[in-house]
Amino acid sequence: MLPSGLRSTKMGPGLFVQLLFRLAAAATRPLTTVVSRRRPQDPTGAGRMQRLRRNSQDRWDTGARTLVDVLSARVLETPHRTAYRFVERRTDDDLFDYQRLWERVAGLAERIIEETSVGDRVTLLCPPGPDFVCAFFACMTTRRIAVPVHLPMSEQQIATLRAILHDSGATAAIAPLSTVPVDGGRLGGGIRIIDSEGAGRVLGFEPLPESLPDGEDIAFLQYTSGSTGVPKGVMVRHRNLMENLGVLQSKYQLTTHNSIASWLPPYHDMGLIQGALLPMFVGFPSTLMSPMTFLRDPLSWLRVIAETEHAVAGGPNLAYGLCAKRVSPEAAAELDLSGWDIAFVGAEPVDPATLRRFADSFAVSGFRASSFAPMYGLAESTLYVNGGARGAGARSRHFSAADLENGVAIAKPAGRELISVGPVGPDVAVVDREARTRCAENWIGEIWLRGGSITAGYWEKPDETARAFGATLEGEDGTPYLRTGDLGFVCEGQLYISGRIKELMIVHGRNIFPQDIERTIIGGHPALRPGGCAVFAAQIDNQDRVMVVQELDDTAAAEVDTAALEDSIRDIVSREHAISVHRVVFVGKGEVPKTTSGKIQRRRLRETYSSTTAFEESVL
Repeated sequence: MLPSGLRSTKMGPGLFVQLLFRLAAAATRPLTTVVSRRRPQDPTGAGRMQRLRRNSQDRWDTGARTLVDVLSARVLETPHRTAYRFVERRTDDDLFDYQRLWERVAGLAERIIEETSVGDRVTLLCPPGPDFVCAFFACMTTRRIAVPVHLPMSEQQIATLRAILHDSGATAAIAPLSTVPVDGGRLGGGIRIIDSEGAGRVLGFEPLPESLPDGEDIAFLQYTSGSTGVPKGVMVRHRNLMENLGVLQSKYQLTTHNSIASWLPPYHDMGLIQGALLPMFVGFPSTLMSPMTFLRDPLSWLRVIAETEHAVAGGPNLAYGLCAKRVSPEAAAELDLSGWDIAFVGAEPVDPATLRRFADSFAVSGFRASSFAPMYGLAESTLYVNGGARGAGARSRHFSAADLENGVAIAKPAGRELISVGPVGPDVAVVDREARTRCAENWIGEIWLRGGSITAGYWEKPDETARAFGATLEGEDGTPYLRTGDLGFVCEGQLYISGRIKELMIVHGRNIFPQDIERTIIGGHPALRPGGCAVFAAQIDNQDRVMVVQELDDTAAAEVDTAALEDSIRDIVSREHAISVHRVVFVGKGEVPKTTSGKIQRRRLRETYSSTTAFEESVL
């Protein structure tokens, strides 16, 4: 169903840029009263640009409604200011100012208009880089719903892509066909392919009577990573984006003097919003590189950060761990990271030991541990939910592991170390799931959320949307809350995340967090790969049994006595956690299944190893 006031008719070639350049002129008028009027010829365009700048500034002063308004204002006010710099190995940097970005977006959007209608879902099959960014903005400006996806590299990923295409009902896919030769037949019937490289640059414009994106329109579908279930398309509205970006800008005092350096995949919410959309919103430049560039050479990311002042950059524990492990002390000494103002960390449980190793390794580079900003977020709340204050660093406390298992957080030296994700915000509630009432401080409950960043729910899944997005607190005003499925607590006004409900293991009546056991195993065996250990409960003989799946690379597999390593893992888990491991399974590098954001897919492992065949094969 189309948003109110929209027509499903298609516009002819050349009209899209006319739409773009009349954004500012239309922005201060109701959408239903925009009237097309052909102006006298203006060969130089000077008078036309003057009018648009004036109207754009009026709109900018009163507050943009969508990122399309922001893009319009940027290109009219600062057309030659750098918007994005794309960095790749063995190639020159590719600089995009706002005008060049606008021209690419306009050309691609004309192709989108030819092939699709307003409200259609358009899949982005573009690698990280300019094609992806331009395709995303082209969808937004034409009121199409973008569907960012991970480029499939295996049959399993192709199956996942097909499932997303089917669920979203996508009618088209955008891809640079010279580097991503998409086969429409393999994607399923009815998918039209738009070559992002074939779209030209468009310069001319005239106003025309077409509606702009509205705050209530869906901007894109963010398919959840699926660490605990089947991926679902989260409906992110334009107003959700503007709210979340505004909170980030205000919370971390961001200005046009900042810059960002990101290697995070743009099809993931953190990479898309912080790497590509936040810079557009605030008006500072963004340097983007592909995840593979970073993974091959973490130093390349740090060098980009070192080039600028007031840098914003970060990622999950993986990023900091790789840098500490693979960047030599000599290389670190040559870096100047004193301008790194905000080093955000999120997307997975924050490991304080990893952050300490990074801070110690790069103190010689001028890195300040106070720059760390641990954050908590999820796609259902657009991205950001809560985070540490700017300049506060990563603050941790130790809590009794036994008491945490019983649902209460009691400080204890040498207990389980957890990092605060900042002072708890007014839209965050820690809730007793059974009573549906707020928990007292230090009591563990489910984290519930409300506010302008909460998205519209799951695409075409009304029942799941109602269950997750319609929770209410007993004795309060009936305001709907989002149930996150995350467990946490408040201690002295600070929010702590302790785990996920669906990943919690119940062993002999005890609540066991798998991340605790994984940290114990890796901490006791430094040669094992961080991120390559997965602990979960498999259903064996009608009972939940604790399983460990541990990756070994080819060298380790050839040199390590796996029987002795298994005994050592069993021993340390028994000693530290007083539980027995039913089975330790060694697999090859990269065989622990993870989401695109690096989260371990424990539900998938549980399903796999709960089957008789899979378990028998693991024993052989």
